[in-house]
Amino acid sequence: MGEQQESSAIFPTGRFQRTPLLLSLTQLFLIVIVFADVLLRATNSPEWYGSFYLNLLYVFFAPLLLFVQAYYRIDRNLWLHVAQLAIAILLTSALLRQEYKYIPPADEGRTIQIILLYCYFLLYPLLGYDLVDFLKERALYIAAYATVLGVYFFHLDRMAAGSSQAVYVVFVTLLFGMNLFFIPRHVSRDIFLWSVSLASTFAVGLGLPAYVLGEYQVSWFQIRLFASQFTPPLLGAKFHYLQSIFENPNTLGGLAFAGAFAALVLAGESVRRKSFSLVPIAGVMVVVNGIGLYATYSRASWLAFALAAAIYVAYIGLGRRTAAYSTIVFIGLLILFFVGMFLSLVPIEPHGRFALWEGGLRAVLSAQGPFGYGIVPEDELIAPFVPDPNFRGYSPHNSYVVIFIHTGIVGGFAYLVLMFGSITEGLLRYDRVDFPMLAFAVGVVAHHMFEAYTMVNVAIASIISALVFGYLINGYRR
Repeated sequence: MGEQQESSAIFPTGRFQRTPLLLSLTQLFLIVIVFADVLLRATNSPEWYGSFYLNLLYVFFAPLLLFVQAYYRIDRNLWLHVAQLAIAILLTSALLRQEYKYIPPADEGRTIQIILLYCYFLLYPLLGYDLVDFLKERALYIAAYATVLGVYFFHLDRMAAGSSQAVYVVFVTLLFGMNLFFIPRHVSRDIFLWSVSLASTFAVGLGLPAYVLGEYQVSWFQIRLFASQFTPPLLGAKFHYLQSIFENPNTLGGLAFAGAFAALVLAGESVRRKSFSLVPIAGVMVVVNGIGLYATYSRASWLAFALAAAIYVAYIGLGRRTAAYSTIVFIGLLILFFVGMFLSLVPIEPHGRFALWEGGLRAVLSAQGPFGYGIVPEDELIAPFVPDPNFRGYSPHNSYVVIFIHTGIVGGFAYLVLMFGSITEGLLRYDRVDFPMLAFAVGVVAHHMFEAYTMVNVAIASIISALVFGYLINGYRR
């Protein structure tokens, strides 16, 4: 317990009080300028975008929770940072409701407006703790974030006025910055773990009765099973894939992996703190999410959970130093696993993934410049480069290939710094790192190999993975 308290936060608490008031007011003033600029250009009637409802709900709840937190804290400048995020959400909502017309034509100051937006989103790492110390400690990751962001905004400047892709870029970069550098620095890691495990338990709990009741509906939730069937290990009978409220079992699989591991950590940390009253609740969530994970037959999620759980159990049972070495061994075994699949030594059918990965890499190397293609349909882009014609027309099924397609060599390597750089640092600083989040991050890295989402996206797995690496990079506070 003493070790956990000492190492649970990389950065000291109470740094809001030393945040320069002038800097905070300047940041607010910049947001007001951008917001006013958008409103002055708004000439179109509002329009609802149903696909963004869940994400808008998410970003609206974030400042609300922070307002509640600010009321009970003594950090006197926290309200400024909450106001910054609230205004950012108003800004983004205004952008999304202009019928895709918020990016003006090239001769009407488009580049200036995009530069203002980029500068605003670039402020995310500066919203909080002491500026100088934080820049020194996290300079590498801030630079990587700025690079990834810059490549996306480089492509944004080249998009046509009225492009729906432009709306997408602005919205996903809002989420990316908030998840990577804002929420993890102001919201406890345990709140994140409880939120993920409860959300996953809810989704799995709605889905499992479909095996008995068939397709049914609760309020606006349509619960069904996936049409295809599989024969799971150990049981020997055919079952439909568990789908719950999602269109794809892999979506539920990714959420169930996160929920099961989050619940495992909550149970383990409760035992370490001797808070035994929470152990049964967390234990039930481990079981429910584990069953849901198994029933989705999402093998990438199985692998991710097994890897993360093994590292966490090593941490609990063997201590930090041994767990760090064990993590390196597990990562080595993961590499051997991929090699075995490639050489057909492991009896797992890759379903054309290696051909798709090869096509994606060829497409990346064929890009005209170092910044990739921007937001494009990956399946159409890589089709001419896929060697096996039977798999042309599919997405790369690999998050790393997707980010290199979108952002090229420059953005792709910066993205890898955020992921592999933070894991490497955690292993080198094993005595201070938040080991549960390190284990979580290694699981996400494995999951990225077989799924086509990235941290710069609106998918549920994207939000979770960005938060995981945010907590790993920034530390957390109780």
